[in-house]
Amino acid sequence: MSESTASATSLRHLMRAATHATLATIAIGHKQVTDGWPVTSMVVPAIYIDGTPLLLISELADHTRHILADNRVSLLFTPPPTLADGAAMIETDTARLTVFGRAVRDDAPAIRACYLRANPDAAQYAGFADFGFYRVSVNAAYWVGGFGKQRRLSGDKLIPANITPLIDGHDGIVAHMNADHADALSGIVGHFTTADPSAGWQMQSIDCDGMVLTANSVDVAPLRIDFPAPVRTPDEAREILVKMCKIWRA
Repeated sequence: MSESTASATSLRHLMRAATHATLATIAIGHKQVTDGWPVTSMVVPAIYIDGTPLLLISELADHTRHILADNRVSLLFTPPPTLADGAAMIETDTARLTVFGRAVRDDAPAIRACYLRANPDAAQYAGFADFGFYRVSVNAAYWVGGFGKQRRLSGDKLIPANITPLIDGHDGIVAHMNADHADALSGIVGHFTTADPSAGWQMQSIDCDGMVLTANSVDVAPLRIDFPAPVRTPDEAREILVKMCKIWRA
C-alpha cells in the first residue's frame, strides 16, 4: 500500500469512528449574526461506502437554511473521547480532520439505508417532511495529528474513485455472507478482535475500508473490522475476506 493510500485510509477510519462532527456553514438570514458569518453546530454523520460524509438534517435548523443558500460547508471529525475513571476526556493532542465540501440533498435509497444502518435511532424522524439526507461532496481535507503533525489532501485523494461496483454489489455481498458464511464471520471475529465469536455475528454492511457486524443480542454493540487494504469491487471484497479466513484457519 502506498503512503498516500495509507494516509487517506487512516483518515477515512477516523471519520468512520467519529460519533459526532462539528458542521460549519455560512450564515444567511441568521437572527443573531450578519450574512457571511461562520456558524457551527453539532451533527451526527454517517460515512458512505466510498468515504463520503452523509447528514440527516432538518429544514428548520439554521445550518440547513444556510446550506440551501450556499452549500459550502466544513466538517470537523475527532475520535470518540477517551474514558478515564469513568469520565470522558478530550485530549488536547487528539487527532482531528477537517473536510471541506459541498452539501447536496440526496434522498436515494442507498444513501438513506447507509445512514440509518449507522444511526438506527434516526428512523423515528427520518420520514418527517422537514428532514432530508445530504452527502458532502469532498473538495479537500486537512488533518492535524498533534503538534507539528499535519497533512493536506485533495478530495479525490480522500474519497477513492471507481467504487460504484462495490456500492451496487453491497446488498448482494451482505446477503451472501450471512446466508453462506456465518461461520467465517465468527472465525474472523475470534481472530481479529477480542469480541466473543459465538455471539451469532452477521454482516450489517461493507464499505471500501471494512465491514460492520452485528450480534444476535441487542446488548452487544455493533463491531467494526477494518480491512488491511481498501476494496473497490465485490471481487476485491471477496479476495480480502478469503485472505482473512485463511489467516483465521491457519
